[in-house]
Amino acid sequence: MSTGLYLTIRVVHVLLAALWIGATVFISLLLMPAIEQSGPAGGQVMVGLNRRGINAYMAALGGITVLTGIALFWRYTSGFDPVLSGSRAGISYSIGGLAGLLAVIIGGSIIGRSARKIVEIMQKAGSMADGPEKGRLLQEALALQGKMKTFGTVVLLLQLTALVTMTIAHLI
Repeated sequence: MSTGLYLTIRVVHVLLAALWIGATVFISLLLMPAIEQSGPAGGQVMVGLNRRGINAYMAALGGITVLTGIALFWRYTSGFDPVLSGSRAGISYSIGGLAGLLAVIIGGSIIGRSARKIVEIMQKAGSMADGPEKGRLLQEALALQGKMKTFGTVVLLLQLTALVTMTIAHLI
């Protein structure tokens, strides 16, 4: 990999990681609490966010961040050489990479799936008259919001672990 390509991948990696972490902070600490406080109207906000592509946006940020990270680690370790991978810096980058990979897996499989299910529920409930079935659907949506909140915190902690371990890796 040429130096120019390496630097381009590194800039893309750091920029996307910053956007991904920033978006996670915004969603976890500001948006989801506001949606929760909005009651059933919060579900409509989630429908609007879905229409604007928030799930695809978050998946792209996480996925490309992880892929560029793998490319950077491959270059750093000269093709995943066990000696370089087992160095202190290699281990630190590995821990960060694993944390980032887990964050993208949890984000897509649990948070993304829950968000899509909430959108389906809200669209179905929107066409129903008030009654027990609509109430059950809204309760299911609230439970999914709670799940998203919990795992959003997990993803954020994993992202921060990746950030810290990769920041200090070259110093140890």
